[in-house]
Amino acid sequence: MNFNDLKKCTACDLTLNREDNFDRKATDQFSFQAVCKECSKAIGSTNRKSPLRRRINMQVHNSHKRMLNNALNQRVEVTDVNKLRGMYPDFTDLQITRMSKLNHKINVANDFLIEEQNCYLNPSERPSGGIPYDSELFAERTFEADSEEALIKSQQFDIDEQ
Repeated sequence: MNFNDLKKCTACDLTLNREDNFDRKATDQFSFQAVCKECSKAIGSTNRKSPLRRRINMQVHNSHKRMLNNALNQRVEVTDVNKLRGMYPDFTDLQITRMSKLNHKINVANDFLIEEQNCYLNPSERPSGGIPYDSELFAERTFEADSEEALIKSQQFDIDEQ
């Protein structure tokens, strides 16, 4: 193999065989830039993009791939109350119930992340109505105002005003 046949991709910096891995993309009348076939597929048309823009697009694409792989490798949390009781015999029923609800939220959030990353990487698979999101599950909870806390705050305000 000749060293002249090796070239670095301007998008990902991998050194590859020129003949097998590169497409010539015309940037203007006089010069050409080599982009490996994988980068060319991932970032689309590279004719008008600067090398920095191509690298940024490639890193964003790789970031979404990593997030998808991490989400797919995440273990499914146990939500069954009976199994949780067996796993944590010292916990109270209230703690077990809360853990079950939290584990359910974790599983739903991970499923949403998997769908979102997959749709980003494969835009043709994105549903027309968008990915369903259970807003009630992740709604911010509001609690009643504590009367004792309100009394203390008003007294503190009165003291600060004097």
